[in-house]
Amino acid sequence: MRYIIYPTGFTNQTIEVATSGLGGKAKLFVNNQEVVSKRRKPMILRRDDGQEVEAIWKRDAFGLDVPNLIIDGALVQVTKPLPVIAKLWCFLPLILIFIGGAIGGLIGVIAAAANTSVFRLSANIMVKFIITLLIDLVALGLVLFLAATIRTLLT
Repeated sequence: MRYIIYPTGFTNQTIEVATSGLGGKAKLFVNNQEVVSKRRKPMILRRDDGQEVEAIWKRDAFGLDVPNLIIDGALVQVTKPLPVIAKLWCFLPLILIFIGGAIGGLIGVIAAAANTSVFRLSANIMVKFIITLLIDLVALGLVLFLAATIRTLLT
């Protein structure tokens, strides 16, 4: 998904944040050009007045949700945060950690990231809950299938 943001000092420029979904890495675009930075280094942006400023990502919700940006020390909110009930519902698959250990945890994190991506779509709230419920059931079924398969192979 792409989100257009309007930070202070960039009125003559188009600034977008693109996410690939499923907890993928966010990318910053200024005037349709991707801004790249070296690992663990801030991105350098040029404001309308020519001054260079630093921009860094501020991750939220275990890194599964759309990150915000800090540009020149000011927080720029890319999108509204999900309501608490939606976050709880999205992270429900993390319970699979207790059922399936490391494999359950991996599948749970993938399902939670998928749920978060679904809640960012512009659809009816009931449709979002039904889709995420289906994702959770598929994740649970996959964990149980893998557990049964591994148990059968080990006996």
